[in-house]
Amino acid sequence: MEIGIVRPISITSEVRTAYLSYAMSVIVSRALPDARDGLKPVQRRILYGMWDMGYRNNRPYKKSAGIVGDVLGKMHPHGDSAVYDALARMAQPWSMRYPLVDGQGNFGCFTGDTRIKLLDGTERTFAELAELSPDEIFYVYSVNSTGQIVIGEGRYSRITRRDAELVELTFDDGSTVRCTPDHRFMLRDGTWKQAHELTIEDSLMAGYFDTAPVRHGSNDYLRVLQPSTSKYEFVHHLADRYNEQRGFTTRSTKLTSYFASFDEVLQVAATHNHRVVSVRWLDERVDVYDITVDEHHNFMLANGCVVHNSVDGDPPAAMRYTEARLTAIAEELLFDIEKNTVDFRDNFDGSYREPSVLPATLPNLLLNGASGIAVGMATNIPPHNLNEVCDALVHLIDNPEATIEELMKFLPGPDFPTAASILGIEGILAAYSTGRGQIILRAKAHIEEGSRGAFNIIVTELPYQVNKARLQERMAELVKDRKIEGIRDVRDESDRTGMRLVILLKQDAQPKKVLNALYKHTQMQTTFGINMLALVDGGRQPRVLTLKRMLQEYINHRQEVIRRRTEFDLAKARARAHILEGLKIALDNIDAVIRTIRESRTTDSARNNLIRNFSLSEIQANAILDMQLRRLAALERKKIEDEYNEVIKLIAELEDILANPKRVLHMIQTDLRGLKEKYGDERRTRIVPDVSGEVSDEDLIPDIRVMITLTNRGYIKRQIADVYRTQRRGGRGVKGMKTREQDIVSHLLTCSSLENLLFFTDKGKVYQLKAHEVPDSSRTAKGLPLVNLISLEPGEQVTSMLAVSSFDGEYLVMATQRGKIKRTLLREYSQVRSNGLIAIGLEDGDVLGWVHVSHGSEDILLTTIRGQTARFKQSEVRPMGRPATGVNGISLDANDRVISMQLVQPGQDLLVVTARGMGKRTALAEYPTKGRATGGVITMKLRPGDEIAGAAIVTDNSLLTFITAAGVVMRTSADEVAQLGRNTQGVIVLNLDRDDRLAALSVEEAEMTDNDHESPMLISPN
Repeated sequence: MEIGIVRPISITSEVRTAYLSYAMSVIVSRALPDARDGLKPVQRRILYGMWDMGYRNNRPYKKSAGIVGDVLGKMHPHGDSAVYDALARMAQPWSMRYPLVDGQGNFGCFTGDTRIKLLDGTERTFAELAELSPDEIFYVYSVNSTGQIVIGEGRYSRITRRDAELVELTFDDGSTVRCTPDHRFMLRDGTWKQAHELTIEDSLMAGYFDTAPVRHGSNDYLRVLQPSTSKYEFVHHLADRYNEQRGFTTRSTKLTSYFASFDEVLQVAATHNHRVVSVRWLDERVDVYDITVDEHHNFMLANGCVVHNSVDGDPPAAMRYTEARLTAIAEELLFDIEKNTVDFRDNFDGSYREPSVLPATLPNLLLNGASGIAVGMATNIPPHNLNEVCDALVHLIDNPEATIEELMKFLPGPDFPTAASILGIEGILAAYSTGRGQIILRAKAHIEEGSRGAFNIIVTELPYQVNKARLQERMAELVKDRKIEGIRDVRDESDRTGMRLVILLKQDAQPKKVLNALYKHTQMQTTFGINMLALVDGGRQPRVLTLKRMLQEYINHRQEVIRRRTEFDLAKARARAHILEGLKIALDNIDAVIRTIRESRTTDSARNNLIRNFSLSEIQANAILDMQLRRLAALERKKIEDEYNEVIKLIAELEDILANPKRVLHMIQTDLRGLKEKYGDERRTRIVPDVSGEVSDEDLIPDIRVMITLTNRGYIKRQIADVYRTQRRGGRGVKGMKTREQDIVSHLLTCSSLENLLFFTDKGKVYQLKAHEVPDSSRTAKGLPLVNLISLEPGEQVTSMLAVSSFDGEYLVMATQRGKIKRTLLREYSQVRSNGLIAIGLEDGDVLGWVHVSHGSEDILLTTIRGQTARFKQSEVRPMGRPATGVNGISLDANDRVISMQLVQPGQDLLVVTARGMGKRTALAEYPTKGRATGGVITMKLRPGDEIAGAAIVTDNSLLTFITAAGVVMRTSADEVAQLGRNTQGVIVLNLDRDDRLAALSVEEAEMTDNDHESPMLISPN
């Protein structure tokens, strides 16, 4: 017997060697992407497997199970879940910036004729509900987390899968339901089971309805049972309910009076047992439907079964139900793979050849990013925008010495599929320069006015990889633990138009504070750690890559692919030219060739004779022997000669490409421009420069004249001022904005887009905002709630809006509705905190109404709604500090209040306009300067029921903008308004509808606008 050799080995060195081998296997063969095609091995095998099987984007979908099985059997022996999970992720548009797999099918759905039990007692089919607006709510029965049947909000019935496979379920009450095999039904214990797996042994969750509803308030009252209720307990419950409804006092009386026997009661109960007695697979395939049910994510069918609707975080359906094919952009990774552009290697058992990398016209590593955990290292590469990556690559090819800063002009940062915002550029710069960095992602949210005076926070975009359902759960936990105050409810209203997460606030909640708390305590703001680790050197070495190195790896790979493709095409062209040369020789010596073939006894001898007599190669001789007789025609001979000339040109072209590396780089640029044209799209993720960044917002803002409007209900918007052209006095105006019911425009001013806006409120506070920070809106849009931009307290209203370009050397003059006047240095308001600043101290019941910038020398004019005006010198009001209350400016009657405060300049008029559109100009000389705190003089004779709506200081060249309560805007010149004495009624300035009235006016000087006095109509460019 042969004795083996035993060598002692240190266990330490053996474990080290084995572990390193294992670690490198995980790093290279599983976890990390190749820098050339941006794919992990399992992803590459899936895409190549689908390509090899012909599952292209223009072919029908194929079952995912078939794809997974083929990939497992040929290339990836690591389990079907690993392959299917990777396949599903490549089909998810929220995971991949540019999905590589086109998948269809998730959780199951029902046929359009399936009926749903609604709260109003009716039963409606999915098809009938699909006729409703996607936002229209219908109420369904749902099961809550404790097993109680509750009311759910259903909406948006829609087709979710086309040409779907079906099963038919028959229940023990005789009802039938047709649905996809993967739809889930709730069991009595609250768990879920797919339709095709249900058996007679499964007891389904059921809703028990009385034969006649009992009125409870304004809603039908539904008696519910716990899931653990037995059949016999239900029988007694049923008997008790019939007793109550028919006035019986005992169960026995009920049983003898209504049912013939106790067995009959059992028969009634059996119809509510909800067991499936048969599952039949159907041959037909139809479109199927689903609905959205917020919060509970389940609803009740007409037969009482409770079924699931899809919810965030649910895994994809089993692979036997979903289907997939390649997307068009994924095929860009595989084109030319048959032209020896990449190396192939044996699979795990040597029975199949698989590519070690894909040709990858698409720069996939940056486009879709990658994440993975290997042994001792991990990668986390964010996705990017195709247009920007292509532009950066084109620039790098032209400028090989380009710096990171130069490349970032073309590729400013990641672009996530879920959009959201990146705060600051420091993390991006660090990641692109070193390969590692951190960026802060923030959800996109805004504030809308809700019901009963409360506000709602609307979230429309989430940071990358944040699960909406988990986020909702986290919000609920924070509210329950009182870590966030002011949230009343959270509702998911997402649909096919996009994501919409509605956070309903309590009436006393401050929206900005709640939103900031959500950013702080939830995943509405997250940190994305960038670690750009990928395999280089032919997929053998893991390296942390800078942006420039990553781009260069792609360029190097494409150079190699184009070189190998060109060599393949060149070899093929030379081989064809060789054959065509032989055919030309044969055609030039056709008689001798035919004689040689006829005189030969066998094919082999004919081949040898042709080779010897005409100096041909074996390949050429075979081509001559295979040539059909019809090729001897003159026209066919011409075709051979033309083809030969074309092939010779192609050979010269291919040889030139191989000899000229610059042509290869130009071809790469051409391919990149083609990708942009075919697949390019707009950036989704906004990059918000940090306050300490190199780029400020104002560097990007044009200095233009804008119009700012603010409504009574706090909706603000910005427009270019020349949207409205001027028209003559008495014009009808044009619709300026769409206001909500019972909302009117209260403030309007024109200013530079770079000026500071100061908002003074009825509570005596001031808030600050840049004019360009007000969202730009269309002419008829209602705008955005101001609470999105400044931290107004609940119930606080803006009473004055002011534009300030500089805080140096001037005063702010303020007036209240009760006639108080105050003067303060403007610089005291230059640093306004985000939560506001005290602007004036107010007496109880008084309201701050008007604020103007003053040089300190102008007279002050106070006008009241009853048509009185007081004029006094500004020097009578000494400068005071911010918290001061001020002094009396005018003496008012009991039913009067101040409507306007103006500062007087020489050569001006006082324009007054009433609520019914009457107006006039009166020379300021007619207003005597008196002492402060007098009753003033009459400024306009009012008609019964009318009152002063606004007053302003104007010149002949002033441009007036009027806006009515209904949102109609008219612009006209001040010289169109008649100049009349104080004690007159004025003229019609604006023709108003019967139920409309003037709400606000704005004055600006003509040299600052496009003054078009002669236009007979108001024409908007919109």
